[in-house]
Amino acid sequence: MSVHPKPGRIGGVRLHQVVLMEVAGALMLIAWVTNRVMLVPMGLVAAVLVLLAVLRRRGRPVVEWLNAVMGLRGRQRAARQPWSADGIDPGLAPVIECDAALRTYTYTDRQRERSIGMVGDGTFLTALLLVQPRDEPLRTARDARPLELGLLHEALEVDDIRLESVQVVQHTQPAPGPHLPEQAAAARSYAPLQAQAGTPAIRLTWIALKLAPELCPEAVRARGGGIGGAQRALLRATDQLASRLTGAGFDASVMSEAQVTSALATSAGVSPQASALAVRADAPLRRTTESTRAWRCDDRWHTTYWVGRWPHLGAGAAPTAQLVALLTSMPALASTFSLAVSRGTGGTPAVSGHVRLTARGSNELVSVRRQLERAARGVKVSLVRLDREQLPGVLATLPLGGTR
Repeated sequence: MSVHPKPGRIGGVRLHQVVLMEVAGALMLIAWVTNRVMLVPMGLVAAVLVLLAVLRRRGRPVVEWLNAVMGLRGRQRAARQPWSADGIDPGLAPVIECDAALRTYTYTDRQRERSIGMVGDGTFLTALLLVQPRDEPLRTARDARPLELGLLHEALEVDDIRLESVQVVQHTQPAPGPHLPEQAAAARSYAPLQAQAGTPAIRLTWIALKLAPELCPEAVRARGGGIGGAQRALLRATDQLASRLTGAGFDASVMSEAQVTSALATSAGVSPQASALAVRADAPLRRTTESTRAWRCDDRWHTTYWVGRWPHLGAGAAPTAQLVALLTSMPALASTFSLAVSRGTGGTPAVSGHVRLTARGSNELVSVRRQLERAARGVKVSLVRLDREQLPGVLATLPLGGTR
């Protein structure tokens, strides 16, 4: 299967870089045709545009870096404003701090007598599947039974329903825990198994299906219109993917609203103790903080990377599964990998990948961050740390269906 870069890119080049180069060329051509005296000033302007297009800072085009600087300042100003957590589950409150418009919903499927959980911000709805290998040991090998990329791409269109994206999120916690000393009995007992199989203590896999009603208004209207029609359309696509995953050898279950809330809290690294204290607090306090290189939630520190270059995404999923296993095997409190699949040019899948590390403090975060960067270089994966865009990076790694 061929894979196209994320929309907005032409190969390894961003679209805005091409536009800047074209504008620079157009300015020079206009000066040459109309008034050659203008060649010098137009040439200076064109040179600035070319520099903006080609110069990079920390692996990113200068224009993107400047936008990131302004975006971080705006979010930090907004975070200083008072906010209310009334009616919000304490476990979900840190996620709402990232995007105040997010809310969870319950859709009741009376035909099959079940309650389905969904999350959205008024412009999209996302449903979640919990995916587990079937008839396997509790602690499976790190690369056992990979998910096929084609299966996710085919889920983007079901009948008349067009999804915006399908995202797979894998949340991993290592074993033995990195906080245990090497002499601890648990560490000594688990070390041989870990060395042989590389099996984590916890591995949770969610698939998030994201529906933007504007992409398929006819499908929404055909199912009653409004939010109810959107929910029924999303449920149809979710059930279809769950059925196909079952046929591929997985156990896939549609999650309830409580399970969706729990998945978001788990992925965000929300502290249960901090949530319990928040219930008893007299006034709501913000539990998240974004800085240049990290995002804090309660007492956990996070840093997120964007996968700028993949070593291989071919017909089989095995190389991808081994790659994910490697990138999420760091001795951190938790590692999260997100792969969002959307439509590329020519009907090919467009993929966007992110990796997030969670640690207990800034020093531990720096240590595991360096280990991740070394591991990525060893397999020719280009990781771009999302400096000044850590909060958008967190949103991209939460099971919300992928960011726009």
